[in-house]
Order: sequence, then C-alpha cells, then structure tokens
Amino acid sequence: MYLGKVRLSLAFPPTVVYHAPNPFSGGMIKPFSPSFFLLLLAFVFLQFGCDQHVFTGKREARGVWLSRFELTADPLRGNPAAMQAYIRHVFEQARSARLNMVFFQVRGNADALYSSHYEPWSSLLTGELGKDPGWDPLQFAVDEAHRLGLELHAWFNTFPIWRGPGPPRECFPRPVAFTHPEWIVCDSAGVPMSLTQNGYVWGSPGNPEFRNHILAVVRDLTERYDIDGIHFDYVRYPEQSSLRGYSRDSVSIARFQSAADNPARLSWEHWQREQVNAFIYDAYNAVTLVKPWVKVSAAVIGKYTGPGWTSYDAVYQDPRRWMELGKIDFIVPMVYWERSHPTHPFEPLITEWHDRLSYNRLVIAGISTELQRKYGWKELSAQIKAVRDNGLPGVVFFASGGLERAWTTLGISEFPYWALPPPMPWKDSIPPQPPFNLQATPASEGILLTWQADTTEPLSFIVYKSVGDRLLDRTDVMNILTVTGRGVQSFLDRNVHSEPSAYAVFSVDRLGNESISGAETTVKPIRTAADRSEAQARTGQ
Repeated sequence: MYLGKVRLSLAFPPTVVYHAPNPFSGGMIKPFSPSFFLLLLAFVFLQFGCDQHVFTGKREARGVWLSRFELTADPLRGNPAAMQAYIRHVFEQARSARLNMVFFQVRGNADALYSSHYEPWSSLLTGELGKDPGWDPLQFAVDEAHRLGLELHAWFNTFPIWRGPGPPRECFPRPVAFTHPEWIVCDSAGVPMSLTQNGYVWGSPGNPEFRNHILAVVRDLTERYDIDGIHFDYVRYPEQSSLRGYSRDSVSIARFQSAADNPARLSWEHWQREQVNAFIYDAYNAVTLVKPWVKVSAAVIGKYTGPGWTSYDAVYQDPRRWMELGKIDFIVPMVYWERSHPTHPFEPLITEWHDRLSYNRLVIAGISTELQRKYGWKELSAQIKAVRDNGLPGVVFFASGGLERAWTTLGISEFPYWALPPPMPWKDSIPPQPPFNLQATPASEGILLTWQADTTEPLSFIVYKSVGDRLLDRTDVMNILTVTGRGVQSFLDRNVHSEPSAYAVFSVDRLGNESISGAETTVKPIRTAADRSEAQARTGQ
C-alpha cells in the first residue's frame, strides 16, 4: 500500500539535457532588443518546451558499488564488528566525496546478505552456508546510508543460483539448486551446468517457476526493508550462450515450441530475450505495486550490439526494450574500457546508450576504478567529463575498494559541490512540504541552524547559503552548503563570515523532489568578543 503522496505518472517522461548558465545573470544584451527577445524565446523553450527537463550540475547521480566480496574479505569475514566498521567507513568516505548513491550487494547466487524468507544466509558472512551471522548487513547498510544522506540500492545478482567449486551444503532454507535441479541452465545437448564447476551456475530465465521464485524474493526484500532502489545484475543468460547453446532445458524447449508460449513464432534468440524481458517487466510491476518510490535499475553489458562482448547478441539482454516500454527507471552500462580502446571505446558507447537507446529513461555510466591503476586518475577524470559533456546524468564506480586511495581526489577535483540525484518524474514529481521555523543561532563553533518539518514523509534537507550581497540563487551549485541525512533537522555551519549570511532550507523527498518553497533567515556577522560571548551564553557553551 502506498501511503505517501499521490503520484503523477507521465507517459513520456522528459529528456535529460545539460544547459548553460542562466543567460539573465549578466552580459551586455539590452532588454527588449531583438537579440534579447530571441534569447528569451530560447530560454523559455529550454525550460518548458518539448517536454524536456533541463539538467544542471545540481542534479547528478554519483554512485559506487560495494560488493559482497569486499565486505567479507579476510580478515573481515566472521567478524560482525569489523564488517560493520567497513560499511560505515565506505559510506562515510562516499559522503565526504559528495556521492549520493551506494549499490550494496545483498544476493550473490541464491543466497542472502540479509534475513531472507526464501534463501539461506551467504557462506561469505560466516564461512558456513545458512548460518545466521547474528546481524543483518542490509539493515545496517540501510540505516547507515540514510544517516549520511545516501540512497541505498539493494544490488541483486538475478539468475545465478550457485557458485562453486563444490556443491552447496544442506541448510535451511534449502538451496534451490537442490530443491529444483530442473531450473538449471542446460547446454545444446540438454546437459545441465554442474554444481561442481568453477564460476556461476545459472537458473534458466525460460522457466516461469524459476522466475516466480526470484520475484517472490524481490517482493519480500522490498516489503521488509526501507531500500531506495533494487538493482539487478546478471539479469541475462550466461556467458558463451550462443557457443554452448544455453539454455536447452526441457521446460524452455517445450515452451519455445508451444503456440501458447511462443505465439509470435519468435526465433530462439528472440524468444530467449523475451524471457529476460518478461522477468524485468514483472519485477518492475511487483516492486512498484509494493513501494512506488523504489527505483528499479539494472547493470548491463557495456556494449549493446555488434561484434565482441555485447548485451543483445552475446547474452540475450535487451535493455533498450526495457526502457522503451518504461519497465526500468535507469540502467548502468558497465563501460569498463578506456577511451582509446580499439573495439569498445568509452565515449562512443555511452553516447549510443544515451542518444539512441534510452527512450527517456536514465542511462548512468558505469566506470571501472581499475583503469586508474593502468592509466592514472586522468583517465577516470576524462571519463567523468565525457559523461557530463554528452548529457548523461551521472556515474557509478566499480568498485568502492578501487577508490580507497582516491576518495579525497574525487571529492576535490570531480565533485567539489553537492548534487541531488536526477529526478524521475514518471514515478513522482510532486514536491514535498517545505520546512519552517528556521533558526540560526550563533554558537562557539559557528552558526547552528535548526528547523522543523510538519510531515510524516521521510525527508532530507538541502541547505543553501550566500554571503554579503550575493543573491541566494538555488540554481547555483556553489550556494549548496550541504544535503542532510534523512530526518536530520539541524546543521552546524563552521564557516563564519564577517558579512551577513543568508540561509535557506528546502525539503527533499525519497525521489529527490525538492520543495517549492523553503525556510529562510539571515544572520549578522560575529565581529567582537562581546558577540562571541553572547553566542556562547545563548547556546549554553
């Protein structure tokens, strides 16, 4: 049941584009001259025409993947306090670098890094499949993310059901590889993948019972955790599907040959793509029915079609179709190659996804932090610039471990100002209620801001500041002082000026919608010891 705001659905959501700074902020054009009139028309067109949403630096997806292998690497494994400290460290570093999204892995191969009703606890947590670790990593991650003002996207390996080299142990809930061996992907000879092989063993997307199991897992997770998004990975057929004939399991073959399950007489390849499509459609509908504000996304192969390692041809994954039908909120193409790569160059790939394939859904570029080891930070910096130059709404870094020596660089050179996640008006475009009763109290360490919010809706708050005669312009990203954690209704500004400072606080809801109005106040400067003493007396410090 949706207890929040009434949602506004748009059949054709706005395109996201960049724009130049406000043309009315200065310059030599005379009011009401012909050139001014043309500029005015262009500005109005950009703001309101053609159903486009103008994208500025204030809106940018900045995400990072935190994998289950990073979280459970030695010596962290089996030590809840150490794993919690690691989550907190990564999230706090992400906050300090002004990121706004974390993709936290909760399912690897039909196991769970949370308290699942359907699948056993991951052996990575304790060394033993099905053993309760005594804490809930997902719940801990949700709480930490929201404390720090980060979105938490539950990262979900979709179709793998086991990862060797040996078979799973008996436990409760019983591994699906044991309870439903008929779900396992088979090669062209009908031989199923072995549970003793290295690498992932896959369930067959062509088996509706298998897909229904995953949908039940997705619904359960969405209902019981306050996640901001669910993020599907490995939502495709296995590697070498064309070469090995995956998946010629008996259920898929029978359904492919059936008039009821293949009424359009699709080819084998197209039929298999439709099986993956069917899962995405059903998952999007299921998540949206339970919690319409939860964002549904997918990590996809970095190149769509053509020669080489591609989404459409190699593993029967068709993200273009998901976006065309509005059954995904955003995709993250894993464009893990350098700009100069001979067959998979970074910039042409991201522009193809964004310009030709997105259908007014968001394409957020996946960037590999491994590239800095070979090419230095300059390659990652250039890729971030290419993303912005080509109008994409942001980036996700794989993975957090690769940023361990680069968090500070990231926050200084690439993200020197705060940004809100890109809007998704097809989900909800209604602004939240504004805060009120903003108080700015001089304190011994700065200016203490406090405010109130008359709503039960989970909110964060964006705080703006201007100094002296400078206009408090909310479109100027340099006026953003901070974005708070969820529910936080105070902020200490330690940077006190010798001129008056104007502050404004606006509400931000789960989907990044900002309130139309805000609470505002002005603070006179603290110049004398008497001012300081008065401030300390007022705050009891």
